[in-house]
Amino acid sequence: MGQPALHTEHLGFVGAVSGMSLADIIQVKGGNRYSGCLIVEHQGNTGVIYFRDGDVIHAEQESRVGEEAFYSIMGWVGGTFRSEPKVATTSRTIEQSLGFLILEALRRMDEARIDAPQKPQQQQAKASSSREGTGMSDISVKLSVIPEIEQALVMTKDGAVADDSSYQAELLAANGLFLSIFSGQIGSQFGIGEFKAATVHGSEHHLLLFDSKRHHLCVSAKGTANVNSLDAEIRRVLAQK
Repeated sequence: MGQPALHTEHLGFVGAVSGMSLADIIQVKGGNRYSGCLIVEHQGNTGVIYFRDGDVIHAEQESRVGEEAFYSIMGWVGGTFRSEPKVATTSRTIEQSLGFLILEALRRMDEARIDAPQKPQQQQAKASSSREGTGMSDISVKLSVIPEIEQALVMTKDGAVADDSSYQAELLAANGLFLSIFSGQIGSQFGIGEFKAATVHGSEHHLLLFDSKRHHLCVSAKGTANVNSLDAEIRRVLAQK
């Protein structure tokens, strides 16, 4: 008799790529211009998200369809998933961009966490955090003195943010994780060795990613900034004691 399907809950999703959040997985699918569906299971519930050339076009979860189904699935804190590239749909109930969908889903999750009743130990931890400061890592605080930087965060190699649970931080971490994976693939194809740093130049924003032994530093900067000068300034600030 074969092994049963995975039903154990984890802090994160398990499947083709382990240790990633669902937002990370969907970001990677979008970047790879995936077509097919993503089947997600959580505590006996099943949701399906359909992609076409990297765009999310339809979602189903029980009686919900479209964006509400997508947001419902995104609210699950753990579970399992599998990709079905040969499963397609003729339905199109979602017109929003992938970036908008993820940002809105993370915003709703953030609001749900704020509104949820807290256990005594959670309230105590929150009070302790307030007394100690904003919760930003020392590196993020250091880099906040650079005017061109919009946001900086320290994340683990699997995309978990060290000190910030906001939806903006989760979205930036998802972008940073995708950039890390993509840079690693490029490095392997060209035989240039392991990923150490990567930069994406944009008209509205720049994304910079730096690697260390156990973490990544991910930085979002204004599109008007000179990337080479910004890179040098970040390294100079981080070198200060």
